[in-house]
Amino acid sequence: MPFGWHALLSSSMNLKLLHPLEVIQAAENAWRCRQLDLASVEGFIRQVLGWREFMRGIYFLEMPHLKAANHFGHRRDLPAWYWTGDTHMNCMRQCITQTLNLGYAHHIQRLMVTGMFGVTAGITPQQVCDWYLAVYVDAVEWVELPNTAGMALFADGGRFTSKPYIAGGAYVRKMSNYCTGCRYEPQTRTGPSACPMTVLYWNFLDTHASEMAANPRTAVMVQNLERLGTDQRLAVRQRAAQMLANLDAL
Repeated sequence: MPFGWHALLSSSMNLKLLHPLEVIQAAENAWRCRQLDLASVEGFIRQVLGWREFMRGIYFLEMPHLKAANHFGHRRDLPAWYWTGDTHMNCMRQCITQTLNLGYAHHIQRLMVTGMFGVTAGITPQQVCDWYLAVYVDAVEWVELPNTAGMALFADGGRFTSKPYIAGGAYVRKMSNYCTGCRYEPQTRTGPSACPMTVLYWNFLDTHASEMAANPRTAVMVQNLERLGTDQRLAVRQRAAQMLANLDAL
């Protein structure tokens, strides 16, 4: 079910085929006439009237430097399999293949799979943003760039978000069925079966431990990192270095 319960209206609105106010009024009328759940309708309207317009404001406020933002100084190239889906990571393969076939992925797939890998693998933000702009049917720069550079990649250093959106393979396993049948094990941090999502998550935390520890929203992650111990942290860094040296083989 690639679409789930999503309305699939973003492309029509972003391409100016459908006015956002028309969408909001239709949702409000449906709530009044059909006695729909207020929280659900309010959440939907808030995305259209709130977040979407907020992104428009951020784009015009932060440009042109938002397009060049690179808070972490990431310089690695986008793996070739972002354009083919030909990767052993089942979560990335599924999300990318769906994207290439349909021009669509839902919010969590964009933020917490393809986007999260981009930040923990240290991919150049501009290459990730260019990919998002190229593959999604609803991608118009004023809405795509703030969401990708600012939210998914934290490339602007937190101008409108309070932390990087990062997690390990355990999160992917909890939120999906992608880990079933994958060659990698989400709970494993070292060795040949170690999940790249997990390894790169811990390596990212280790690399940016001082900054993450100073942020109340990520400090607990660093505390968990410190519980690994010196030997385990070294082993994770070594496995991460192997992966980062050959991202196209993952």
